[in-house]
Amino acid sequence: MSNQQPETIALNCENFGGHAEHWKIITATPEQDVGKWLHQALDQASSPMGLCKTEQDLPENVWLLLGPQQNIQVAQIVDVENNRPKSLKTAFPVFQSPYKIQAKISRILACTDNHEAVLSVELENGSVIYGYDTLYAVNQQQYHANQSYDIEINAWAYALEAVPDKETMLIEDPVAIRHHRALNDILADHHGETPDNLQELLAAWQPSSPDDELPVTLDISKMVAYLYGETMGQEDEAWFQGDIVGKTSSQFMDRNFVLYDVALMREEKAKPVIVRIAYPEQQQQFEIGDYIRGNIWIQFKIYDTTTL
Repeated sequence: MSNQQPETIALNCENFGGHAEHWKIITATPEQDVGKWLHQALDQASSPMGLCKTEQDLPENVWLLLGPQQNIQVAQIVDVENNRPKSLKTAFPVFQSPYKIQAKISRILACTDNHEAVLSVELENGSVIYGYDTLYAVNQQQYHANQSYDIEINAWAYALEAVPDKETMLIEDPVAIRHHRALNDILADHHGETPDNLQELLAAWQPSSPDDELPVTLDISKMVAYLYGETMGQEDEAWFQGDIVGKTSSQFMDRNFVLYDVALMREEKAKPVIVRIAYPEQQQQFEIGDYIRGNIWIQFKIYDTTTL
């Protein structure tokens, strides 16, 4: 393993967009509630170590404080000078998830002033997921290129909706039509298995009749899809569609949340990526087996390297 850090791009902190919209997921009056919660959280705060093995490994110029000691918590990043708190840089909500992915960090988009970062991570099958690194304040000097990590993944939902049954999409783009027809024919010829020379076969495919070039109607009601944000520094703001495989609940202060366990990715020959999504209980509710979609803020926590 190389000691070289992953590619890091320093961004203006304004590119990250701040956490005002994240707090609005929890409360309609963040200006009244958040300051109070920050003080209450400090009464039971702890300092996570992340990947740091000893206190000497921790950065000397920043503290990361988590509290209260429950499933949903407040994270506070504090500037430190001479081992004394100097100023609060930022604060955001976090919660625990049982779901992890094994991935390498391919790129770090960092706001160095606030000790924040969005990570681009690559799964073994080449799929890429972006997430806000909730432990970056303590982990920022610990990451290595080509090292695989166990990454806890969760998300906060801005809005969710049920996917209508039998919803369809019409594909009219000639290139997309060709790709769809070719892929179906190739998979049929290989008994549903993806051949190693798939790209070569896709390039060589030719329509067998004029019908193969007609528009295609797809049923997308059972589709699993993930799209990361288009703005650099905000790729953790994602859109998804997937099926619910689990449902529990949690509380924060006097607020109730439903925790949906949802498929974020289902790729052939790969373990599905499941993400736990927190959503206010007073919003529309869904059940296990339902397909839902919406806009979410994805978070990562990294405490361990992957043990092979």
